[in-house]
Amino acid sequence: MLALLGVGCKAGVCGGASGSGPLTEQERRGMPGVIAFVSERAPQKDVWLVRPTGEESQLTRGPEDEFPAAPSPDGAAMLVVAAAEVNGLHVEQLRLAPLDGGPVVMLTEPRGRARNPSWAPDGSWFVAESDAQGFSDVVRQAPRAGAEVTRLATAREGNFEPSVSPDGTQVVFVSSREGDPELYVMKVDGTDVRRLTAFHKEDMAPRWSPDGKWISFLSDREGRTRVFVVKPDGTELRSVSGSGTTGEEREPAWSPDGKKLAFVARGKEPNGKARIWVANVEAGGEPVALTDGKSTDDQPAWSPDGKYLVFPSERTGDVELFLMRADGSGQTQLTKSKGADWLPRWFVPKAPLPMGATRAQGS
Repeated sequence: MLALLGVGCKAGVCGGASGSGPLTEQERRGMPGVIAFVSERAPQKDVWLVRPTGEESQLTRGPEDEFPAAPSPDGAAMLVVAAAEVNGLHVEQLRLAPLDGGPVVMLTEPRGRARNPSWAPDGSWFVAESDAQGFSDVVRQAPRAGAEVTRLATAREGNFEPSVSPDGTQVVFVSSREGDPELYVMKVDGTDVRRLTAFHKEDMAPRWSPDGKWISFLSDREGRTRVFVVKPDGTELRSVSGSGTTGEEREPAWSPDGKKLAFVARGKEPNGKARIWVANVEAGGEPVALTDGKSTDDQPAWSPDGKYLVFPSERTGDVELFLMRADGSGQTQLTKSKGADWLPRWFVPKAPLPMGATRAQGS
């Protein structure tokens, strides 16, 4: 089945719905890493951790809603976005939550915009959106409380969604400085800003491929939002989602080797719901539909070895996390607690989960 991804196939017919049945306990024990996710099992949204075998532990317990943003490159902590309503105003704060249970570090003051962080490869700094000094700037700072904040990209119209290149030398970001949201690239000190896209529609959500060869992004330049890729020098811009999808496309996620993109879109079947697809960026061809569109599946995240995907699905009546192989087979429910579980981030932690982790209810 994986070989078909390399040569392309008729959209919607490659990949499986449930394949050869659920994943075995033995196979799940062999999966690397841990998955951070948002859970709504409490009145507020918290960040939890779950192993592929189902053991869970709670990472954050703040009174605000908290969302996993990005694990630190060394796997020791998770960047978290906390959000709350204060006196009728939306307030955000970036925090660093150590996986060993240590105290959470408040990286920014509470403010209207503190989001979309992206780590440097060595973990010594990160970039993020901030309204500390302007409407929306791209800023850089070290991951510690009280660290100096450097403004890298400023414009009255706003700068958004920064992503650091795998080699740590460049940042791609969105800016509306010339009238509509376009992609720009700059050095990590904010110099040598280059415009990457130029079209009278919105380009958004840029992300570097892990090998640094491509930048994925979303654009409505064709009348609906679709997944595109472009080289860092602005060449070879093209859509990757083929002819098998309808409606809006979203949530592109790079495979660890940088060759494939998973994303979410409806197929062409009547009354179909959002499915997860995989496109082979390197080899081309039509994307492969991995889920069947009978229920909404969303937000795919790759395992660190690229052999599996985790994704939220509403197929049980509640939103839970599911695992599957990279060819769509073996779809297996992972979380089983009342309340929505979503926004997974799969990574290898520096140390095992904190002691006292509990088995997921019903696992």
